[in-house]
Formats: sequence, structure tokens, C-alpha cells
Amino acid sequence: MVRTNSPSNKGGPAARQGFKYQDHVAVSFIFKMLSDSCYSQVECETADDIVAVFHSSEGRVNEYIQVKTTEGDTKWNWQEVVELDATKVGSSLLQKSLKCDVRPGLARFRIVTKRDVAKILEGFKIELDRRVLPDATTARGAALLKTFKTFVSPNKRDFAYWAKNFVWQVYGDVEALEAVNIKALSKLAEGLGNRPNFTQLQAIYNEFLEMADKAATANVKTASESKIIHREQSLAYLRTLLDEADDKSTASSKPYKKRPDPFLVEFHASTEEELLQSFSGFDVRYALKKWRHENFARHLIEWLPEFSLKASEIVNILAHNAEAILARSISAFSDSEIPRDRLIAELILHAIMRSRQNSEPVACKVFYKSAGKLSEFGNAHIVQVPGQEDQLWLGLARLIKADDMDATLAQICDVLEQTISEAVLSAEREIIISLREPLHHQPKADAFNQVLHRNSPIDDMLNVLCFPILLTYDSEALSSGWLADYVNNLKMEIEAHFSKFTTQLPENIKQVKVMAFLVPMESIEQLIKAFNARCEKLKVLQA
Repeated sequence: MVRTNSPSNKGGPAARQGFKYQDHVAVSFIFKMLSDSCYSQVECETADDIVAVFHSSEGRVNEYIQVKTTEGDTKWNWQEVVELDATKVGSSLLQKSLKCDVRPGLARFRIVTKRDVAKILEGFKIELDRRVLPDATTARGAALLKTFKTFVSPNKRDFAYWAKNFVWQVYGDVEALEAVNIKALSKLAEGLGNRPNFTQLQAIYNEFLEMADKAATANVKTASESKIIHREQSLAYLRTLLDEADDKSTASSKPYKKRPDPFLVEFHASTEEELLQSFSGFDVRYALKKWRHENFARHLIEWLPEFSLKASEIVNILAHNAEAILARSISAFSDSEIPRDRLIAELILHAIMRSRQNSEPVACKVFYKSAGKLSEFGNAHIVQVPGQEDQLWLGLARLIKADDMDATLAQICDVLEQTISEAVLSAEREIIISLREPLHHQPKADAFNQVLHRNSPIDDMLNVLCFPILLTYDSEALSSGWLADYVNNLKMEIEAHFSKFTTQLPENIKQVKVMAFLVPMESIEQLIKAFNARCEKLKVLQA
């Protein structure tokens, strides 16, 4: 460790007012120190405004840094930097720089300014490792030697040495310097494996500004150690701040921004816009004339963690716990008292809603009991459509085996009719309030948030409500397997099912938005078996 010497508070704490620009400069060197293990410490208001200590192959190096914030409309020129202050010996700007060379070891010198320099000084703006000597700085050193023939530093170094080891750095105003520093901080964070957002970077940056300020204002006589910022402790502090930022990010991160690629292909849909009742048809499709039920089962497994777990659990999935969390999602699905066909239907609706509507689910609703009962609406999603109000989609999902379509449609219509009541809708809203984790969702309009308030009238909820109905069914059109024109047959089939559904809708539903998703299957039984087999295989792998 290098200790400060020649204690003096002159030019330090007593003159700190207005020196905030110097704090930003100090932080730039702290970040440089943290990114380069050759550096050991940065000091504030000791032998110079800032002293950076590092080690090279030639030994210890002290870089003496002066910060000049004098305003002016012109660039720094030669006369300005060599002019004596009231003819006082050794009082020119460059002599003051060389005079800071007071410590054992090699010396570097730097002046940091807001204003740029005139052409005669531009050579000094090139960093030392990029210079090829002799150059323009060599001539400037010779000129200084001629002007100040006998002037040397306390370590007996003259202006020829100074010119070889001096850099003039122009940072511009505070905003420009801060932007450079925050970019450096972002690179540091990335190198340490953290990715704070801009607000968090700004907060961390402010912590280091305060660190620099405390070091600069510490009394060099009574608290000299406080004026030294050490690399090891600073790096540990940065890691702590970044980890805290990560924890806060996890608490409000948005897990539903990403999703698996779609599998089902939409092959038919209502053509009229602004219909309250509409439909879309989705196809599992064939590969080499073979129905892709196993591929579809594998795809549904990809949605299991998002379907079975809360948003606050999903955001904590990391490499070391991913397997355990996947196992938990499979267990939640497998151990549920809900019939397996109903669960698979709800999972398919979830996948369609997320893929087609880019929705955000109110997680785990299918498993939630209210007053000891499960809701008929296993899916609840918030849908944002550009140019429209935010919408709440409450979904019903069914797997319908051959010859059960009519009975299932009648049962769905009965559920919908009973739902349009203050008691049922209020109960659904309470479930959503209990399960929703707003910090993990994209911001919603105030009007939508007010709709979900328990004191708002149910009429407001109806204004933003849509019922997505999933009808996944054994298809007569697919009962013989692949046919060249099977898609045309499916189009006629789903139109017929949708027409029958809409004619049975109760009157109190006809003024509410209803969206039917129809997914024809060659064999529901094959899909269920393939899905169960995938779940069992994953259980065995994790055992």
C-alpha cells in the first residue's frame, strides 16, 4: 500500500465547493482501477487533485492528475499554460503539474479539462502507449526546458521527462463525462456477470461519486487513510451493489416477454372484424403423412413451467436450479386432482393465448381453489392490443372426444350463462387479485388496473372481458388420417361447429366478446398418451 505524505489541507476540503466535476473525474479513474488489476489505489486531494497508483514492469507508478474547470470561450493555449501567476516563481499550470512529483517511484502526469486545447498542445492528447517519439510533445518539452531552465520536480525530474510522461485529457462537460463513466460501469458489470438496467447503473454510479466525495473531503492530517480508495475493497463493494441490483431486477423482471416458438398453425379464421363472436382454427399438421402428436406433446412440455409456476418462481430459474424447478412444474401438473384431459386442454389454451395474443397469464389459476372449489375458467390472461384498451381474457378449455361435441357445447354455454352474475364475476376477480403479480407484468393502463379493483362495479369488468373457448376435439375430417385436401375439410368442419356453438349462446353472453379456438385432432387419445409418456420420461431422468 502507498501512503500519502506531506499532509496539507490546502486546496482540499476548504475549497471543495464547486469541485463536483472533479468527483466525476475521480470516479473515471476508480473504474479504470477496477477494470485493471495493475492499479492498486486512487487517492483524492493528496499529492494532487487525484493520484492513481499502479504497477508496471519498471516498478510502482504514481500518476498525478490535475482537474481544471475554468470556463472560457477559447481553447487552452501555450501562453495560458506557461504564464506565471502574478510573476510568482513556479506558479504556471505546467510547473504546478511537474511539482507534484514528490513520491518514490516513476511518475506520470495528467491534466483533465472541460475545454479543448489549441493545436500546439494537441500532441499531448494522445495516450502514452500510442505515441511514437520523438513527436510534437518532444518539441514542447524542449521549449519548456528552454523557458524554465532550472525548474525540476522534488524528485529532480525536468520538463523533458514530464513531456514524455504527460497526457492532456479533454472530457467536456459533466453530462459527457458521466455518460463515459456509466458506459465504463456497464462494461465492468457485464464482465462480472451482471446486467443492471440504466436506473440501477445510475444509482451505483452515484454511490461511487459519494465515495470520491468522501475521500476528497476527508482531512488529510487526521484521516489520511480515508483519502485512499483501494482496489480490493472497491471491487468487493461494486460486486455487492451489482448483486443487490440483480436481486431487485429479479423482483420486478418480466418473465413473459419471451416464449417458445409457436407449434400450431392457424389455418382458418373469421374474416369479419369487430365481431363479438369469432373463431380461429389451428392445425397440428402432418409430417410425411403422419400426424405430429408426439411433436405436439413435446412442445406442450415446453410450456409446463410457465403454466404451472408463478411468475416470481419463473424469474428465479437459473442453471443450478432449472432441473428442480422443471420437476416442480411437472409435479404440480401430475399431482393435481384435475382430470388429465382438462389440464392438457388448459395447457393448449395457454400456449395459443401466449403465442397468438402475446398475452401475460395470471399464473396457476387452473390450480387455485376458492371456497374449496376450482374455477371453470382455468386460464386468465391480460391481452394488450395496440390502439385498444387492455383486455382480460377468461378461458374455458375442453378436450372433446368423438360424438361428445353437442353435449360439451351445451355444458360450456351453461357455464357462460351462469358466469354473467355479480357473484361469479366478483369471485373470479378476487382469484385474479390473489394470484396476479403486477411487478412481473408489463405496465397496464390505470383504467384497467381500476377495473380489477374489488370496489369497482362488475359492469366495468364486462367492458374489458373476453371469453376464449378452446375446443380441442376428435375430428371426423381427420379420422381417416392424412388426405390431400384435409385442410379444406377441416375448414368446413370448424365452421359448422362454430355455427352450432353461437346459436346456443345465451342472450346474456351475446354482448360479451367470445373467441373460439378450435383444434381438430386425429386422435385425442394419442396426444394424451404421448404427453403422459413425455412427463414420465422427464420424471425418470430427474429421479
